[in-house]
Amino acid sequence: MHLLILYEELAWYFVNCLNFLAKNTNTTIIVFSKRINQVAPFKFDYIHPNITIYERENFSDEKLLNICLNFHPDFIYLGGWSYKPYIKLVKTLKVKNSVIGFDNQYNGSIKQIIGSLYFRIILKPLFKSAFVPGIQQERFAKKLGFKQAFIAQGAYCCDTELFSKYYDETKEIKKTNFPKRFLFVGRYASEKGISLLWECFTEIQTESPNEWELWCAGKGEIKPELHPKIKHLGFLQPNELGNVIKDTGVFVLPSSFEPWGVVLHEYATAGFPILSTHNVGACTKFLKNGENGFCIASNIKIELKSKMKEFMAMSDDNLIQMSLKSRSLSSEITPKKWTENLMKLYDHNAN
Repeated sequence: MHLLILYEELAWYFVNCLNFLAKNTNTTIIVFSKRINQVAPFKFDYIHPNITIYERENFSDEKLLNICLNFHPDFIYLGGWSYKPYIKLVKTLKVKNSVIGFDNQYNGSIKQIIGSLYFRIILKPLFKSAFVPGIQQERFAKKLGFKQAFIAQGAYCCDTELFSKYYDETKEIKKTNFPKRFLFVGRYASEKGISLLWECFTEIQTESPNEWELWCAGKGEIKPELHPKIKHLGFLQPNELGNVIKDTGVFVLPSSFEPWGVVLHEYATAGFPILSTHNVGACTKFLKNGENGFCIASNIKIELKSKMKEFMAMSDDNLIQMSLKSRSLSSEITPKKWTENLMKLYDHNAN
């Protein structure tokens, strides 16, 4: 199979799934994507020999088309429909086996209703199937005109092998002395709720000082909060997280906007209790409220502060039980299942 992938921003977890696909199936892959985002500058230490990645900025539309024509794809995976040259390319290639992927959650807004009608009329004829992360995106796919048999979930998957390795390396250490540290991993951006997280944590430490700390890995446009118990680690590659995972205990992602959030899958796989919000799509798979953490409303200071205090008051035994539940939930999606789901769509399209 010759698979052409037209993508936006590549992240390590997606390349990891492509590596699994290339290794375990007879598939040659060409990927076009945007230049690496310097806020999240992922490095791809290993790319399977059957995978070629191009930065789309380096090619004119004509050159991009020529590369694709010479490749002779029999399967196209388009990640989203916002980049018009990709749509033009799909129209020109006229490949029967085409799948569209997206992470938009359906909210019933006027904009989405109008957009859904436009998609059905103009774009739906280009695609036989949809590959989406979860149930909220599956609902949107149906609104766009895709039948159930031509929709697959599980489009986003973390590097389960790497984060399981981190779990195996740290689980006994944490059973002996569970780290009293929250961990945030993500961009320093307003939609991530990072400023509210800092505000809640510093207020708790002022009102009732305790041993807990807050570690933050990432960078962005928001200036880091300076506090003796808040540690800023900068952006870290996935393979640089071992010591951070060993030394932290509870993962927190208080986003006000997060269509999915693969990072939740990563830290469920690493065995972290989780504190996140209903706005994070991945909560539907990896967070069971009260079982492996808490799912709260976004931008509600009193809720975030209350649940952080609740974690701080928990015994090590309770935290470890939540850790075990996270591990159980993390197996919902794996690179193997990702590959199987994508190949099912290919089989459907081929018929």
